[in-house]
Amino acid sequence: MKNSTDIDELHPDVLRVRFEHGDMIWDLADGRTAAVPLAWYPTLMLATPEERADYHVVRYSAHWPQLDCDRGASAILLGHREAEYFAKRAWARHEARMAAV
Repeated sequence: MKNSTDIDELHPDVLRVRFEHGDMIWDLADGRTAAVPLAWYPTLMLATPEERADYHVVRYSAHWPQLDCDRGASAILLGHREAEYFAKRAWARHEARMAAV
């Protein structure tokens, strides 16, 4: 049986999300920092810097309203990649954006 400590370790509060050198880095309230390759999340990788900067934190997750994108700290800590459906949607949006240029 899991205790509350196990749950807190998988769902820590998020302080901020930042992007550096091809990584998405999460700073967590419990003192941990988690980094994953930005390439694992095409929705964020293909977004403009302005779209990536427009997010808000709700306890243990982050939401990017312009991208209709939510990520949770637990998924980052467990190394989960973006779901294929959302990745395909991001690539289609990116291709449409490039075609319009």
